[in-house]
Amino acid sequence: MKCIYLLPLLAASSHAFVDCTRDVLTALYTCADALQPHSDHYVNSVPRIGSPGVHNAICYGDYPTCNDLQRLVGTPAANCDVSLAKGYYVNIGRDLLSPCASPMPPRTKDVELCTGTGLTLSEYSSKLYTDVHRGNDNEHFLYNNTDRTLRAKSNGQCVEAIMTPWPGAVHTVPCNGNSEMQQWTIEKERVSALRGGLCLKAEPASRGAVVGLTSCNFGGQSPAYFVECAAAKPTYVTVTSQGKRLSEYYSNLFANAPANNFNELFVWDQPNKMFKVASNNQCLDAFKDANGKVQVHTWACDVNNGNQKWNFNPTTKTLEHATHTGQCLDADPTYADRHAQMWACTPNNANQQWSIDTFTA
Repeated sequence: MKCIYLLPLLAASSHAFVDCTRDVLTALYTCADALQPHSDHYVNSVPRIGSPGVHNAICYGDYPTCNDLQRLVGTPAANCDVSLAKGYYVNIGRDLLSPCASPMPPRTKDVELCTGTGLTLSEYSSKLYTDVHRGNDNEHFLYNNTDRTLRAKSNGQCVEAIMTPWPGAVHTVPCNGNSEMQQWTIEKERVSALRGGLCLKAEPASRGAVVGLTSCNFGGQSPAYFVECAAAKPTYVTVTSQGKRLSEYYSNLFANAPANNFNELFVWDQPNKMFKVASNNQCLDAFKDANGKVQVHTWACDVNNGNQKWNFNPTTKTLEHATHTGQCLDADPTYADRHAQMWACTPNNANQQWSIDTFTA
C-alpha cells in the first residue's frame, strides 16, 4: 500500500487559486511520473515530491527528470497551485519545493542511538535491545537520507516496524527501500516510523530491555526515547541514604530500595543548586506549611524559586536547604511508609547522610 501524503493538501476555499503555467505543470508531472511510473493518480505521486526522502533523492541526482522542477525553487513561477482532487490542491513553491542543502550531507550516515540515560540501541539475532556502550557493530546503524532506512551494521538488515498487535514491535529484516515499514525519521529527539506515528522506545533504566514502539508524544520529554548518542543529554544521578534511594511518587518523596526506575533519577543542576526528577520533570522543593513546619515535595521547576535551592556538603554528606537554613533532607528507616522529610540538621545523623552518584544502568 502506497503512502499518501495529505498533510500539504488544503481546502481550495481557504486560498485564492493561482494557475500554474504550462511549463511549470510539465516540469511537475514529468517529475511525478518518474517517482511513480504508469500511474495517473497524481494525488499520490505529486505530494511525494515534498517528502524528505524524495527531496533528498532529487538533490542527490537520483531523478534527473525532476531537475527542471527543482530549478523553480524560490521563483515567482513556483508560487502557483495545482488541483489533485476535487476541492484540494497543493501550492508548488510552498508545499513541494525547498532548496537543496549545500553541501549535501552524505547519503548514508553512521549513527549510534541512545536513551536519555545513555543506554545504547543494539541489534542481536534480528532483535533490538538496550545495552551499555561496547563499541561494536551491533550498536552502529547506517541511516539512508533518501530511502530513510536504518540498517544494522552487525547483520546488514534494516529495522522494520511491526504495527500489530498494538503498540507494535521492531526487528530487523532484509532491506527494502520501498517498504514503508522500514522508513524512519531521526529528528525532534525521536526515532519515528514514517507511518503510524510511533517511535522507538525502551525502558531507559534497564540494560537488555527489548526495544519497542510507542506513541511519539513530541511535546513531552522522556529518557525512554532514542536520540543520536552524540546529542547532548543530561547526566542522571541517584540520591542515596543508608542503601535507600530518594524516590518521587505523586510529587511526594520516599527513601526506597533501588528499583532502577524514572522516579529515582535526578538531574543535578549544580550551578543553580537544583534537583529535577525524571519521572515528572519537577524539582526537589521544600516549603513552610501553614504551621511553619518545613515540608518537602516536588514542584514545577523555577530557577528563581528559593524553595528549590539545596547545598550538598560532600564532607558531612548532608543536603541542607539553601533558603530554609538549618533544615536538612532526612530519611528515617524506621518509618513504615519510608517517607522522606525535612528535619533540623544534626551532626553525624545517618538519616541525613546522602551520597550523590552518577547513574549507570
